[in-house]
Amino acid sequence: MVRVVFICTGNTCRSPMAEVILKNRSENIEVKSAGVFAANGAPASHQVETLLTEKKLAFTHRAQMLDRQLAEWGDILLTMTSSHKALVLRDFPDLADKVYTLKEYAVDEEKYDEYQQKAAEIEMKRAAFSHDVTSFEGEEERVKRNEFEAALTRDLDELRELEDQLPSMDISDPFGGTIEQYRETYHEIEAAVDRMLERMNRENGLEG
Repeated sequence: MVRVVFICTGNTCRSPMAEVILKNRSENIEVKSAGVFAANGAPASHQVETLLTEKKLAFTHRAQMLDRQLAEWGDILLTMTSSHKALVLRDFPDLADKVYTLKEYAVDEEKYDEYQQKAAEIEMKRAAFSHDVTSFEGEEERVKRNEFEAALTRDLDELRELEDQLPSMDISDPFGGTIEQYRETYHEIEAAVDRMLERMNRENGLEG
């Protein structure tokens, strides 16, 4: 059975919603949630309780801080934002191979593959030029350098275009907002969890 830990800031809004959604999507996955700055024992926000009551989803929750025991328990650690991911990686660098943002894990992999391939291609060209330029001198070196810089500018423009096409990796933070903002975040998490489940089903042979 796959074990998932959802992670946000205080473990009172986003990660508890993700935990409830996943628990109601699959019986084949163990799921918990935590926060990188959680006050142990704190309840979920009132808006989350109201929203889940509206949806008739059973829910009991007390916040907990992400610690090593919980981080090691999870097979996959899914953060709500890139900044949460950075904090988890800072505290548990040895667990980097199982840490993702929720959207990163659920995203259209083809778009990221294209971006990563372009970025790798640029780095290879830079390395090759740094090696080859040592064999040129004077005017020839200046010409080769100008040609490389012009080509590099074009490559970087293409890379930026690919980057602009990538979706944000962060789940919006409804903290302190209206119930409608919580609903919007809930639907955002729900869509990402559904895509995440599709990937997990493919990779682990699970059934929803």
